[in-house]
Amino acid sequence: MFSIWLPLVMTSSALVFGAIPSHVPATTTSSVAWMVAVQEFDAFLQDWRKGQTLANLRHPLFDLTGVSAVSGMMEIIRFSGEAHGQAGEITLSFYTLEGDKVFSPPGSVSLARVDEKRREFHVTGAIPRVLRGRTGVVQVTFTGEKRASYLLKVQF
Repeated sequence: MFSIWLPLVMTSSALVFGAIPSHVPATTTSSVAWMVAVQEFDAFLQDWRKGQTLANLRHPLFDLTGVSAVSGMMEIIRFSGEAHGQAGEITLSFYTLEGDKVFSPPGSVSLARVDEKRREFHVTGAIPRVLRGRTGVVQVTFTGEKRASYLLKVQF
């Protein structure tokens, strides 16, 4: 589904039509710093604006537990989750279905810092104008000593 990223990153795929396993083993990253372990899920978020639980998006570094619009605003998407104790930062990026990264101006995407004490997080991003009313991809990334990402197909 997101095959454009496969040549660029190490991938641990969990593409199961209609079901997502509750635990997907982590992919160990190589010594090349730019490579990221990515979890791909057959998740298509369509009715996320009123809030949606993401019960099956689990990874040893961090879990995504929910998605919603910020304060009823339809232009900002918020992902909630919980980290598992490692220090790092969580952020999100937007992509077209063709795999092109969509520019997010400074300040339009939040950054959450997590560690052993601060495990719960929320990251938000203003939906880029080019994606509004279309389907795109959101990549939620944990960056610390280890790195991991979720790629989620979203109807904006």
